[in-house]
Amino acid sequence: MDSILDYVNYPILLNLGGCFKRLFGGDMLQSNLKRVVEHIGSELGAARMDAGYSIKEVAEKLHIQSNYLDAIERLDKDALPTLGYALGFVRTYARFLGLNEKNTIERFKVDIEAPIYLSAQAEPNFVPKSSFHLPKGSFAIGAVLCCTFVVVSWYGMKADAVSAIPVAAAVQPTEVWESAPVQPTQNNENMISLKAIGPSWVQVKDNLGNVLISRIMVKGEVFETERKNLPVLSLRDAGAVELYLGGKLIGAIGQRGEPAKNIPLSEVSRY
Repeated sequence: MDSILDYVNYPILLNLGGCFKRLFGGDMLQSNLKRVVEHIGSELGAARMDAGYSIKEVAEKLHIQSNYLDAIERLDKDALPTLGYALGFVRTYARFLGLNEKNTIERFKVDIEAPIYLSAQAEPNFVPKSSFHLPKGSFAIGAVLCCTFVVVSWYGMKADAVSAIPVAAAVQPTEVWESAPVQPTQNNENMISLKAIGPSWVQVKDNLGNVLISRIMVKGEVFETERKNLPVLSLRDAGAVELYLGGKLIGAIGQRGEPAKNIPLSEVSRY
């Protein structure tokens, strides 16, 4: 159905812009427009800055490369690894910032496929200057349009920003972002690999107590460390992670749904 704005004479409205700004306040209009075009990446970045962290500091705490965190905030799909890795990074980042993990993941899946619709605020707007003479009767038409625009704008500003977010969500992805399979390193007997066959929180520490990884691994993701580090494993779902030595499958860590704690991987891998 055609919107009433499709019939608006925009040159006339441009000349009436001062009237609208005095009625509603330019700052309020700008604030509402900005909230409409925000995407999940910018919200993560804002939450990080509110918490007083730089990207480098967050990368060190989460053991995630800083360029991946930067790509997540900018919705730069080409700079991110496969889908499994990217969603794992987003989930860990959201939890660290105290955001809802499930909601963040769902919004990221949509926003990463349609960033062009979410970056309108970054695009320069150029309105060429022109002089013109209003034809007879334009004042009456302008007054009617002004009143109509006032009503439409008032209702638009009353709507909560949450209701504006589905505008971007309505854009359906045109292609499937498939993740390439990841395999453990082969022919290296000193390499210990953990491969997730389902989602599970995983933590690995070395013999000095340094945390090598502490986050949720998603299906298909692989974590590797050398035997000399004497890694110790704790995880929430022992049946969701497989152990490999030198690229050879040893088996699942334990039973599905059962947690495990302080498993010395260097000893288990000797079997």
